[in-house]
Amino acid sequence: MTKMAPDSRTVLGIIFLTVFLDLVGFGIVLPLLPFYATDLGATPLIVGLIISSYSAMQFLFSPVWGSLSDRHGRRPLLILGLFGSAASYIVFGLAESIGVLLFSRIIAGIMGANIPVAQAYIADTTTVEQRARGMGLIGAAFGLGFIFGPAIGGFLSRWGYGVPGFVAAGLSFLAAGSAVFLLPESLPPERRAETTGRGGLDAFAERLRAARKVLARGRVRDPIIGFFLGTMGFAGFTTTFPLFLDDPLGLSPMYAGGMFALVGTISAIAQGGAIGPLVERYGEKRVAAIGGLLLGGALAVMGWVRTTPATVAVLLPVGLGWGMLAPSLQSLISRRADARAQGEVLGVNQSASAVARMIGPVAAAAGYGVFGPGLGVLAGGLLVLAAAAWVWLMAPRGTGISGSAATVTGGRTPR
Repeated sequence: MTKMAPDSRTVLGIIFLTVFLDLVGFGIVLPLLPFYATDLGATPLIVGLIISSYSAMQFLFSPVWGSLSDRHGRRPLLILGLFGSAASYIVFGLAESIGVLLFSRIIAGIMGANIPVAQAYIADTTTVEQRARGMGLIGAAFGLGFIFGPAIGGFLSRWGYGVPGFVAAGLSFLAAGSAVFLLPESLPPERRAETTGRGGLDAFAERLRAARKVLARGRVRDPIIGFFLGTMGFAGFTTTFPLFLDDPLGLSPMYAGGMFALVGTISAIAQGGAIGPLVERYGEKRVAAIGGLLLGGALAVMGWVRTTPATVAVLLPVGLGWGMLAPSLQSLISRRADARAQGEVLGVNQSASAVARMIGPVAAAAGYGVFGPGLGVLAGGLLVLAAAAWVWLMAPRGTGISGSAATVTGGRTPR
């Protein structure tokens, strides 16, 4: 295996640091947001809309950020996004109305849409052999951010909602400062003319064309649908769970932060250790279906739990189930795609996931407000169970995205 040059390792380390610090800031406010909005007078439906606004802005602005970075370079866009995230957290900390709180999340979503720019930076600075390791650093930054962030946010919430927001802003400022002083530009001017690319509207049109092409093929469409349903259910859980802790359990945001950190830790352990041997032995399809069964079953009963120890016990299969379901389906989607269509297929799946994170919080919060915690959380569990059933029953073979017969990826028979 080709070793990464020292300069490349240094640059990737800086990218990891900046993304990690920014995502810790995001994780700090995540478990507090429903409590904050409720205290300002928001109904469960409004809570869901505030949470989904972040994903909506990410979905809308990701191609815009990517197009701008092709024209102007990666570094200025990354720095702008980090400073913008810091500003959004300051607004979050100062919010005294639902409108201001919503505005803070809209700005955060717009600025958080620059993750593809970080991915493009890695693509610029790594060889093909090094790229998987480089992209894995962003995945690791996400995982660690969602472990440390909620725990820190829950702890800081004892001093009010403003303090976690200001600490999150400080972390984003630190990440921005690291980028300003340590991060070189990865896209030289002579390459920008060749990679100017499409504008934002053209990028959206390209998304739609790619989606129609990819979803016309059952071989990759089926696991994408399963991932969409599972993501929608899990996004609904992250929205209604703090509401559930507040009423009927009467627990504080500090407990919410600790419990989100627990789910993140279990999920990270599953993805980092258990998932590989399980997939090698049973295949992605079975592991994903079992993960969906664990996650959906736990969510289905969570709404009727009324003690803290029982809630913690239910969270164990939630973290384990998501840690099995998500990476298994992502791997299956990649392996079922033709080698020439990997980027296209994975891009469509990412867009579908973003739409699921937009719909899931609103639908879950609306159900919670109308039907209460029992039936409201049950609906999310049933959605994930439907995803598990879909994955279990989907055809093991089919036609690849290129239209050829079942494609063998990596020398193994597709599953």
